[in-house]
Amino acid sequence: MKDEEVLSKVRIFLSEEGVIIPKGPIREFYLQFIKLSGFGIGGLLVFSGKKAGKMAGSYIKNIAGKINPTIEEVVPYVSAFLEEAGICKVEEYNVSNSRILFMVRDSIFAQGVENKKPVCMPLSGAMAGVFEEITGKEWDCKEIECQAQGKERCVFEIRLK
Repeated sequence: MKDEEVLSKVRIFLSEEGVIIPKGPIREFYLQFIKLSGFGIGGLLVFSGKKAGKMAGSYIKNIAGKINPTIEEVVPYVSAFLEEAGICKVEEYNVSNSRILFMVRDSIFAQGVENKKPVCMPLSGAMAGVFEEITGKEWDCKEIECQAQGKERCVFEIRLK
């Protein structure tokens, strides 16, 4: 169950600072981009995602209203942010000392894509960037399962470097 205060804060932020864009054109753009570029562009997608994630991390710290929030305090905000922004649906997350696991469905990057490898590189980078911004430490995120591979959901493992 989502914390209503967390959802409320994220919704207010997104209504004031966000813009509504239909998912269809975004999915189609990304699908064509992947098809045309192959996976040699993966590093750039992760890097760009990380930069965007650091911005989101800054927003999330402000939304949470804490200068140095703990990972446990921030993960519900990250989850709500991903869902409310329409990026993916977070089914579950687990937090331990140096590892966070996110299990999501319907990633905007994996919808309508079939591939042998995970394709949600921008989201992997963004998740690492969010936690880097929040903690001031280096994090790495790897997508270990992807719906584009025919899996039930996308699974991201975020680890402290």
